[in-house]
Amino acid sequence: MNILVTGGNGFVGSETMKLLKIWKHYMFNYDIMNGFDICDKKQFKNVCKDFMPDRILHLAAIARFGDADESPRRAFETNVIGTKNISEVCRKYHIPLIYASTGSVYMPILETPPITENFKAQGNSVYGSTKYMGELYVRDVNPHIILRYAHLYGKDKRMHGLIGGYLDRINRGLKPELYGGKQSNDFTYIKDVAEANFKALISPWDKWNQVYNIGTGEEITTEEAGEIICELAGWEKGVVTHKQRTVDPGRFVYDVSKAEIMLGFKAKYSFAKGLKDMFEEIGKE
Repeated sequence: MNILVTGGNGFVGSETMKLLKIWKHYMFNYDIMNGFDICDKKQFKNVCKDFMPDRILHLAAIARFGDADESPRRAFETNVIGTKNISEVCRKYHIPLIYASTGSVYMPILETPPITENFKAQGNSVYGSTKYMGELYVRDVNPHIILRYAHLYGKDKRMHGLIGGYLDRINRGLKPELYGGKQSNDFTYIKDVAEANFKALISPWDKWNQVYNIGTGEEITTEEAGEIICELAGWEKGVVTHKQRTVDPGRFVYDVSKAEIMLGFKAKYSFAKGLKDMFEEIGKE
C-alpha cells in the first residue's frame, strides 16, 4: 500500500514511519524539513499525482501550545489552511484521509469524564481551536478518520510537559516542581500512538468517517505521575508543591472503547510501563 505521511519527521511521524517500514508499506514523507509544505497546495497536488497514495496520514502541524501562542497566524495557516489544502486534494483524487487531531479540542471540558467522542469539541487555545477547525475540513472528505490523541510522551518529547519539567530539574540537582497534583491526565506512549495510526490505515471501510479517542483510558494524577518519574529517575529528595494552574483541567481521561471495538486498538503501555521503556530508549542513545 502506498501511504503518504505529512510531517513524517516529527515526533509522531517518525515513530509511525518505523512501524510502516516494518510492515513493508511504501511511504512518501511529505515534511517541511524535506522541502514539502502543506501550505503549498499545488506542490501537494503534484506529489499526489506522481506518488498516487492509497492513503494519506496527515500529521503535519504546529503542534506545541507555545509555538501556536507565539504565532497564531502561522498556526492558522498550517493547521487550518494546510489541512484545507490536503482535504481538497483528497476529495479531488478520492484519497482516504486520516487526520491526527488532539484531546485539546475538548477544552474546556464541561461534562464529567471519561471523555467520549460525543463530548462537545471546540478548543479554548490557539492550538486546540486550529486543530478543531482542521477537523471541519477533513469531514468533507469521504472516507476519512479523525484520531484525537490524548497527552503524548516519549523519548523525543522527553523535555516537554510534566515529564520534561521533572527531568530538567532532577538533572540539575533541584527538586521537581509540582503544580497542584490532584488534576489527572491520560498519558499515552508514542509507540501506542504509532500503533493506533497503523490500525486506522488498515481498517475496513465500515470503520471510516468516524472520530476516535486515542489514549489509554488510565486516569493518573500529576502527583502520581511525578512519583513514578522520580522513582525511575532515582530521585529521593522530594518535590516543591505549588498551587494548581488555571490552565490545567481538573480531570482528563478518555473512554477508549470505540477505538478498541471498531479499530481493534488497545494501548499496550500504562504510564509506568511506557515511562520505563522511554528510559531504556534514552539509555541506548
